[in-house]
Amino acid sequence: MNYRLAQAVIATFQTEDSRMLGERISKFSYRAWKGTYPWLDASGLAIYFLDRLHVLHMNDAIPPRVLLRLKKNAADNQEKTNRLFEEFLKINRDFKNAGISYANLKGFTLAPDAFSEAALRCQLDLDFLIANHDISRCEQIMRRHGYLLTGIGSNVREFKAGGEGMPCLRNLYKVKPQRCVEIHFADDRGWDCIHFQDDRLFRLSSRRWRDLELPILSDSDKFIAQAVHLFKHLKGEWTRAAWILEFVNFVKFNQENHTLWIEVQRHVSKSEEIALAVGVATLVSRENFAMPCLPEVLTWTISQLPRPVSLWIERYGKRIVLAKFPGTKLYLLLCRALSHAGRGELCEVSDKLFPLRRPAKITVTNRETRLSLRLRGALDEIGYFFFGCAFTWNRVAVT
Repeated sequence: MNYRLAQAVIATFQTEDSRMLGERISKFSYRAWKGTYPWLDASGLAIYFLDRLHVLHMNDAIPPRVLLRLKKNAADNQEKTNRLFEEFLKINRDFKNAGISYANLKGFTLAPDAFSEAALRCQLDLDFLIANHDISRCEQIMRRHGYLLTGIGSNVREFKAGGEGMPCLRNLYKVKPQRCVEIHFADDRGWDCIHFQDDRLFRLSSRRWRDLELPILSDSDKFIAQAVHLFKHLKGEWTRAAWILEFVNFVKFNQENHTLWIEVQRHVSKSEEIALAVGVATLVSRENFAMPCLPEVLTWTISQLPRPVSLWIERYGKRIVLAKFPGTKLYLLLCRALSHAGRGELCEVSDKLFPLRRPAKITVTNRETRLSLRLRGALDEIGYFFFGCAFTWNRVAVT
């Protein structure tokens, strides 16, 4: 991977100076681009970058083969997004017909605030927020659509379908048989390790897609959910640069939405954990992308961050964005900083460096699955396990 090239890609989202950016980008050879493809794909920035080249009239600044590759990725992702959108409508229709109390999360609901159109985003799954009392009926609907329950968390359940084989990075943008849905449920434990009364289903908004009027989160809840999601991943090995860019875009799009920021102010003043998540997400976003004018409430959340946390972001925030998949162990230093500030539990470094539990399943099989596909799935699971072992060993060696 060429880190200077990755930094140049990030720079295209920081300024409108196409002449300076063109001179910087055009210095890199096709070989440099080819070596940086894995980062560009895993970061989620590839198609956003192509769109940025169009906006800045900089298509000629990159090698023709790279431009052709990005355009092919965009075309494939458009087809994949269309297929995912049909699944999105189908599940929503069944939820509405069943009278389930729910809302759509993330993904399609973030347009046009976080991205101008859904096909620019490399979306891998669908997310829904379900009332706790409707979980069993929701599971029945998911089973009717061919999904199997593959994971259970404190307030989330993961369902997968068509997953006898493991999807690979080279087919990231193509239509795949694998489908994934995450069902989050609202209860008193909050969401994503943020503890408070989760009452988002009582202040929903709505949006029309084709013939369906579908429930979505309010603007303030969408923003806070983005911040909480970003904060959660910063406390883990891998954070996609695209998540940070989408957070930045959301803030810029709603710069003059004073009602939104008043609501955000109300939420952060009631919950120190939400204020912490928003502050961390905002500061790491400002470190990586241009955010010259922040709403007052976001400036306030940054000022309230514990000094060790601010120092971690200032020291490692850019390294996180440039990290190769599957990430780094730098998050352990953030967890330590949060613990020392009394804002989190101290995690055992040995447990994180040498995990004793097997990773979550990445393939889905059942008794009806052909033997050959079950064997292929087992081999994929073994390969993924050793991939994780190699990642852990490399990070321990660096440490």
